[in-house]
Amino acid sequence: MLRNCKVIEVFVLAVVLISSSGPVNSVESKTIDTAPSDKVDAKSTEFVKKVSKEIQSLKKNVVTLNKDLRMIEEALLFPSSTKYTVFLSLDSGQFFTLESVKLKIDRKLVTSHVYSNRQRNALSRGGIQKLYVTNLSEGKHSATAFFTGLGPNGRPYKRATTTEFEKGRGSQFLELAVSDDESAKEPVFAVKQW
Repeated sequence: MLRNCKVIEVFVLAVVLISSSGPVNSVESKTIDTAPSDKVDAKSTEFVKKVSKEIQSLKKNVVTLNKDLRMIEEALLFPSSTKYTVFLSLDSGQFFTLESVKLKIDRKLVTSHVYSNRQRNALSRGGIQKLYVTNLSEGKHSATAFFTGLGPNGRPYKRATTTEFEKGRGSQFLELAVSDDESAKEPVFAVKQW
């Protein structure tokens, strides 16, 4: 909170400096007319550098404030008692190339995502995508994930998997995991709650 007050103070100071720069410049121009041009250039360069440093400082403070506001917004929108997050992991590539995924929670389509090559590469190297964040009440729910991509031999492949789960107290997570089954030579789609 103290940092936010400092940011506001710095912002007010910048506004005052900017609004007061008009009359100060006109006064300086009257006194500068009698000064040599080298001194005028040095003074204006120094003034510009000072204002530039203050602006850079303000930008840093605004970025920090924006980060804090986003964290507060997420805490307000998704309280820990009802927060439910769905992740996607991909341990595949030999038998399935992921192109898109759709997610339904309690029979309502809540999100869909189409993957680029770059995203697929990141997932195949162990990355995990935060696919969806929501608020869920305690009790029983269902989740259905629809996977679209290319299966063995480059053929189009669509698969859906459904799970019933019970949302308890506190934050909970659901993972949609795609992996290869070497013995069956096909992809496996699993839903894990943790």
